[in-house]
Order: sequence, then structure tokens, then C-alpha cells
Amino acid sequence: MNKFKKKISLYVVAALLAVTAVSCRYEEGPFLSFRNPEDRLVGYWKLNHVFLNGTEIDSTDVLPCKPGNYYAFFTERMVSVSALEGNTWYESVYGVWDFQNNYKDLYVQFSLRNKKYSYLASIKKLTRDKLFYEFTDANDDTWRFEFDSRSSMYY
Repeated sequence: MNKFKKKISLYVVAALLAVTAVSCRYEEGPFLSFRNPEDRLVGYWKLNHVFLNGTEIDSTDVLPCKPGNYYAFFTERMVSVSALEGNTWYESVYGVWDFQNNYKDLYVQFSLRNKKYSYLASIKKLTRDKLFYEFTDANDDTWRFEFDSRSSMYY
């Protein structure tokens, strides 16, 4: 019986080490997740907080960077952006996403109102309910997006 307990303990330790080795750790969490990064990313996200060069903003002329917008990440590596300008919602025409650098970075590209947006963001947090990432644009401005998960775009 004692050998059996040792074998079970060894298997449990090996399994925990394997899960820890394959799980992605981001600066702001989670430390350990049993869901892979793609499963955590795919879904609808509401952009709740936007920081420009370290300062939180509540408005910007850059349409896809406005708080209150929605980003939808699909399993087919497609992304859709819904952005509010005035009283009108605009949808992206084309969009793709992909993980890079062992799931640490997120490449995002889409077209919205005849303008192409493309960036490589560093993921800071990716849980089932929170997505935080940062990227630097062509003007050397650093953007930080903080999203909350939504089950539908009209939640």
C-alpha cells in the first residue's frame, strides 16, 4: 500500500509540473490556469479602461481605442471590432489575430472605417474574465487596453 501512495504522489507531482510548464504566466496573472490561452481569449470583450502613455483616458479621436467599444475574438483567428462614434456603431470589415512569442504577445489587425489598424500587443493579463494588453503605435504612444468579458456584444 505504501508503494501505491508513493506512485500516486509521484503522478500528481508530475501532472502539476506539466500543467505549470505549459500554462502561460502573464505579469498580472493568472499564475496557473487549466484553460489554454486560446480558450481564455475567444469570446466577446468590452473595452472598459484605456490608458495612453500611462494616463487613463475616457475619450480619444482614435476610433478603435475608445472605452466602451467591443472586440470579438473567434476561434478561426478572426477579430471583429465594434466602435461607437457619435450615435453610430461601426463594425470592422476585416480582422485577424494570432498569438506570438509563446502566447506572450497578441498580433491584432483589422480595418475600421476604411483605415487599417495593426499592432503587436504584449499580454499583461488573460483570464476568463479579464484581458489586459499593451502596444506602442506608429507615433510611439503606448496604449493599454483593459477589457472585461461579455457573453454577448449587447450585454
